[in-house]
Amino acid sequence: IGGGGSGLAAAAEAAGLGRSVILLEKNPQLGGSTGQSVGSVSASNTPHQHKLGIKDSPDEHFEDLGLFAGAMAPRDNLALRHILVEEATDTFKWLLSNGVVFMGPALEPPHRHPRMHNVVPGSKSYPYHLGRLCSRRGVDIRFSTQARSFIVENERVVGVVAVDENGTER
Repeated sequence: IGGGGSGLAAAAEAAGLGRSVILLEKNPQLGGSTGQSVGSVSASNTPHQHKLGIKDSPDEHFEDLGLFAGAMAPRDNLALRHILVEEATDTFKWLLSNGVVFMGPALEPPHRHPRMHNVVPGSKSYPYHLGRLCSRRGVDIRFSTQARSFIVENERVVGVVAVDENGTER
């Protein structure tokens, strides 16, 4: 559900595993908040850093995120921060392998290394390239279709009730 970055990535990966996938997008085009974002990715140990001779690590990235959070750091979920820094590099490489282009990295104090990779030409590049990947993998994308509720059987989601642009419930 949702044709932003997360929904498109999930749909593409599920289809890549041979699943039959329908993606519901309430808007007439892909994008979601991802398509309206700044479009940057903060990641360590990236190919872009390697080309510039920058030696960086997820551990340093983890420490710097605490500095970046400042006074809010005590409220940070450290387990999620670990997941973020450990998975950011592979996610970045996955985006590159699927056509997303980045410039950088740029320094973003108080980070000790340049880690900010900015998508080119802009954030709409994410839904464009991930939407193409979904199409190649056979994802059935339904535009102007809003999810209304889940269908639950035996405490397990087995479907969704959705309404298309004509008001037809499916």
